[in-house]
Amino acid sequence: MSGRPEILYPIFADIETLEGVGARTARHLQALEITRPRDLLFTLPWSGTDRRRRPTVQGADFPQVVTVEVAVGRHRPSSRRGGPYRVEVEDTATSFQLVFFHARGDYLAQLLPTGARRVVSGKVELFDGVAQMVHPDHTVAPEEAADIPDFEPVYPLTAGVTQRVMGKAAQAALARAPELPGVD
Repeated sequence: MSGRPEILYPIFADIETLEGVGARTARHLQALEITRPRDLLFTLPWSGTDRRRRPTVQGADFPQVVTVEVAVGRHRPSSRRGGPYRVEVEDTATSFQLVFFHARGDYLAQLLPTGARRVVSGKVELFDGVAQMVHPDHTVAPEEAADIPDFEPVYPLTAGVTQRVMGKAAQAALARAPELPGVD
């Protein structure tokens, strides 16, 4: 007989019972000593990323993560293999570039069609005096902008586990956390 109340069983299950966590991810999480949903509940983020939307990249303290709505302009594929593929974009006040390395032009043309509006979020840096966002973390249509969180936790990671996987696993573990009777 276990001394553990039955209400806690879901958070003491194997980590692989969480949606999106398979055997491979479970092995990687074990390097962080995470073997059960309960362990994820006690793995706190070590920082966070502010992804609140702003009208322009102008005035940002570079390098800085910025979330902004843009109009997609001209695509400039690389002239050499593995070189930067650039997409010119414009926000409410200025233009800047989205930069992709080892990019597939057909994929980027579908993701960022010329003339379309997109909300992009990622680190903006200056390169040769030009503001650039290299491999945006998020690229969505304006009607899907609510999918980008205003504040994104940054979890400790290990090889084979990304922030996205860790975040989804933590959300799944949190969904399993029971309401405890008598606790306000």
